[in-house]
Amino acid sequence: MIGKGLIGTATAKYLAKSSDSVLIIGPDEPTDFSSATMFASHYDQARAQRIINFTPMWTQLSVDSVNAYPGLEAESGITFHNGAGCIYLAESKDEYLASVPAQAKQFNLPYQVLENASDVAKLAPEFAFDREVQGIYEPGPAGTINPRALVQAQLAVFEKSGGSVIRDVATDVSRNDSGWLVTTATGEQIRATNVVVAGGSFSNYHNLLPVTLDILVKSEVVILAQVSAEQAGALANLPSLLYEIHEPDFDGIYLMRPVQYPDGNWYLKMGMNQRIDLFTNSLTELNAWFQGQAHAQYLPILQREIEKLFPTINFLSFQTKPCVISRTTTLNPYIDVIEPGLFVATGCNGYSAMTSDGQGKVAANLVLTGQYPAGYQASDFMVVTK
Repeated sequence: MIGKGLIGTATAKYLAKSSDSVLIIGPDEPTDFSSATMFASHYDQARAQRIINFTPMWTQLSVDSVNAYPGLEAESGITFHNGAGCIYLAESKDEYLASVPAQAKQFNLPYQVLENASDVAKLAPEFAFDREVQGIYEPGPAGTINPRALVQAQLAVFEKSGGSVIRDVATDVSRNDSGWLVTTATGEQIRATNVVVAGGSFSNYHNLLPVTLDILVKSEVVILAQVSAEQAGALANLPSLLYEIHEPDFDGIYLMRPVQYPDGNWYLKMGMNQRIDLFTNSLTELNAWFQGQAHAQYLPILQREIEKLFPTINFLSFQTKPCVISRTTTLNPYIDVIEPGLFVATGCNGYSAMTSDGQGKVAANLVLTGQYPAGYQASDFMVVTK
């Protein structure tokens, strides 16, 4: 398994439960981004968890994931999920909202229609909106995930099942007489019968695959808005917010309740697409994005919008963090066979955290049986190459 992130650890967990000699190769979180050469967006404490997703396939992945959380938390002893609920809002009824009733019926999922801002205020009076909105509210297990803790939980169960970890960067995958030879940045070589590349936005780089995946990497910037511990307590049950607002300089707000970060402080996290976002397929540009401070220029719009959403909160500080997402041509994940014994599981289109356990289960099933699990089709995860 190449990749020690959300998808890689989930896949490896399921593989280790069903087979022997499963190995993950992937570095730990860098302590200094300015000198690191491998990054990920799961180095964070808060992600939204929705259940009814954009299509039935994505919803099935969400359902499979949240159904696995209680067992994963119990087995690992690590808590990573909060079911405070999730609100989806748009300025008018969009394609997603039109799909909700049929999907809710198909998967037997509860939701509440929000016809206007007054309906939202009954659930979450802390939010303020400068326009009329409509949407839905999903109760728990929709809510939030701690992606760092989720990865640690997956790793804990993986190692408990006999899996091993090499904390290094895989740089080359090549055929040998017995299968595959994986070489790391420090020169270590590992022989494997099967290899799964789950390198996220870095899957196309180095020499991991004999093909180039049709993926577009886009920068993401989030704001961490610091609040007092008292204010965080008052907002402890705030639902996650997915707000499909469209403005000339930004669109698509997502926001999570305050959580405590490793520095001991409490932060509301919010992100969005901005007009100045970076689109790249260059490893040099991607490394420079994480290593540098270009993300700081995204702060003004982020700060302006979070202060509009919470006009009564006295924020203590603001900071930005760089992230990336991988967009596929199909808008679905790529979980497929590249060559016999060589698999890929990547391209999550911004939904890796909320569906990672489900995606890992799909990938592991493909490796172990050559088939996709019941409820999924090969066309759901077909790779497109350049």
